[in-house]
Amino acid sequence: MKLIVVLLVIALAAAFVVTGTSLLPTAIALGPCLRDWTSAVSYQHRASPLATLRFRVGDVDALLCYGRPSLRDRTAFGALVPYDSLWRLGANEPTRLSVNGPVQLGSLRLAPGRYSLYALPRPEHWMIFVTRSTRHWGNDLSAAVRSQELGGIDVSVLSLAEPVESLTAAWQGADNGGTLTFSWERTAVAIPFSGTPE
Repeated sequence: MKLIVVLLVIALAAAFVVTGTSLLPTAIALGPCLRDWTSAVSYQHRASPLATLRFRVGDVDALLCYGRPSLRDRTAFGALVPYDSLWRLGANEPTRLSVNGPVQLGSLRLAPGRYSLYALPRPEHWMIFVTRSTRHWGNDLSAAVRSQELGGIDVSVLSLAEPVESLTAAWQGADNGGTLTFSWERTAVAIPFSGTPE
């Protein structure tokens, strides 16, 4: 019996090393944001640190993991991040969203699980897309990643009075929802979230 338990633990550990948190139940995986264990690039020096944002949508716990690129005297939108080109909404790993219950992201209903967010920036509005692919690296928004896409929503661009040096995600919650805002340079976009009825 002990041998079976040991072999089971070894198998689970090996699966975790290969897949990262993708096989863990979402409730357990809402721990710290981990580097992408499937890519050696993940362990090299990072100019853009990995950041964590925890928030609640009604009774649902959510975790956002994203890379925080900085301007460093560069122009972000229309240059570093070209308009009309798909962008991972951060740096390094894809911007990953985990939820332990059902939520509504704009018009998209998300079941409990893990997702990646990416964007199609334009000067006056962005499209925000949600995909089930969470194990790709960098700005790899290939046909394979897009084939797991659940859909997208259109969000307006807000102009900021003061520039934001590093990409920053923030949550503004209400009774049963709120907005997830990404701000960088003098641009912000607000993504609406709400709880879903049972």
